[in-house]
Amino acid sequence: MNNELRKPTWMTYVLFSELFVVLVFIDQFTKDLIVKSFALAQKDPIIDGFFSFMYVRNTGSAFSMFSEKSWGITFLSVISTIAFLILFVLSFFVLARFRSRKLSICLIFLSAGTLGNLIDRIRLKYVVDFICFDFGSYTFPIFNVADIYVTLSCIALAILLLFNEKFIPEIPFNPPKEEPQKESGLIDFSGNDEADEE
Repeated sequence: MNNELRKPTWMTYVLFSELFVVLVFIDQFTKDLIVKSFALAQKDPIIDGFFSFMYVRNTGSAFSMFSEKSWGITFLSVISTIAFLILFVLSFFVLARFRSRKLSICLIFLSAGTLGNLIDRIRLKYVVDFICFDFGSYTFPIFNVADIYVTLSCIALAILLLFNEKFIPEIPFNPPKEEPQKESGLIDFSGNDEADEE
């Protein structure tokens, strides 16, 4: 029997809940480690000229969007709270209703990433970012582990929803009925009428 279609047990819900807690813990642990080990704006190369750790404070959303807006942190906190609650409930609803572990795991990663950055916004009034990639003179917007959760889960969700027929509603196909042929009004010279008269 397909594992995706099996009815989830209480242990499945426990394991998925633990996965959520572990994901949030990893995000918060890495941020706390960076804050304690790095000075603000300190950059420590891991792969020279390409990959490094750099402690920055982001008052915007993922990849520093809205960071220049004074109202950005409040607006994003409200949106993140609503998004987290919806995603967290939806992840377990999908598990119970559709019995899809893959889809539920994607939603758990997405909700964990949302909560990880939400905790920073509420507790610190900014988000701790530290993963930095340089491509020559261009530096990609610095991000964190929670941003990785959100990005990868969105990609995985798109793939699942686009290529998994279970989540695509079936469109019933009713072939058109053949209309009876209208009488042409022509005289039948085949002799069938004579046979009928006899």
